[in-house]
Amino acid sequence: MHYEKLMRDWSGAGRGGGFALACIVCGRAAENDRASRCGHCGGAVDAIHDIGAVSLDPGPSPLRRYFDLLPVRRRKNLFWFGDGNTPCHAAEGFGRRTGLPHLFLKNESTNPTRSTKDRIASVALSRFSELGVGHLVTASTGNSSTAYARGVQLIDGIEMALFCGRGYHHRLNYPDHPTVATHLVDGDGPAVAAAARRFAERTGAVCEGGFFNLARREGLKLAYLEAFDQLPEPPDYVFQAVGSGTGLLGGYKGAVEYRLLGRLPALPRFMAVQQEGCAPMAAAFREGALSIEPRHIVAAPRGPAEAILCGDPAASYPYVRHACRTSGGRILAVGTDEIRAVRDLLEETEGIQVCHSSATALAGAVRMRREGGLPARARVLVNLTGGDRVGWPTPQRFTVVDPRVRGAGAGVRSGARGDEG
Repeated sequence: MHYEKLMRDWSGAGRGGGFALACIVCGRAAENDRASRCGHCGGAVDAIHDIGAVSLDPGPSPLRRYFDLLPVRRRKNLFWFGDGNTPCHAAEGFGRRTGLPHLFLKNESTNPTRSTKDRIASVALSRFSELGVGHLVTASTGNSSTAYARGVQLIDGIEMALFCGRGYHHRLNYPDHPTVATHLVDGDGPAVAAAARRFAERTGAVCEGGFFNLARREGLKLAYLEAFDQLPEPPDYVFQAVGSGTGLLGGYKGAVEYRLLGRLPALPRFMAVQQEGCAPMAAAFREGALSIEPRHIVAAPRGPAEAILCGDPAASYPYVRHACRTSGGRILAVGTDEIRAVRDLLEETEGIQVCHSSATALAGAVRMRREGGLPARARVLVNLTGGDRVGWPTPQRFTVVDPRVRGAGAGVRSGARGDEG
């Protein structure tokens, strides 16, 4: 990836602010403002900001504070849904019990839907609205869909179709609303994504893009920029749980930007953590593989951390691998017992209740310290990406999609909660 070169070139051109869209793999300019992948090499397109013109706004809105590092051209187009400004604090009690005396936790569970994905909704819906997108399609296992659904219901001008595996219906936590259509797919992750793509092709709606939606990465980046600004000293290591790795790549880009701005002395080591029941990236990284091969793919992902159950991250692995390797980090996996034990210990020592995905990241730090891979003096930042939503509503009206049936409108039937069977 060529983040630093692209940033230096864009800033050195004396543009006076703003951003360009370019492929971070081959460096070519994007074909248009809606491009998410390079038309030449298929690489990820990202927003390259004029670092020399960045000024941080001290106001309460993270979107205004970091506006010069966001993919929105005009401040008047910003939609902020109250996310961000989450706490980042020393975990002294937990650190004493685990040999991590310089441990800091970024607690994203205090966001409106208890997830860091709320940041995606604010940045992405601001960008989509600015681009004139009125109909959007997304596929998710729950967190980003919940955040998007909340955001769409708070603004005018965008309607959304949300596709989710039927087994994850309980993770969709939003009330029914005329601007949000819920589709439950009888199938796995690839089947859900395929159903969403077919719907977009049939209706002319815009696919949200998942990992390759640059606004996703830019939104998740804000958790890291906030944490870097909140910490008393820069971190040596950063831990995040990963499925596709969207948040980790966003954080890596933010760290590169902050280093060029002089706000970080060096890149922290980025550590991506998976659960052993679904660890294709960790397996590939351990082998030194440049890409995800068929032997790495997990056909039936399992584990308590539902938000990161991604059995085939072939499209995103090279980016996560690059971020970890070039920063001196790695990709590792931890067991279910470790995840649950760390989750319980965090509540006992710090009074923080988080989801199993957050606990996965923290368990990675605990394991590395126990095995000697993490020095006792290291300053460690763990991104706790969210908490469980207990007692929240789920959509009562939805359609059920049978992915085995092809053709416009085929395989779709109306449903209500009692029809789930």
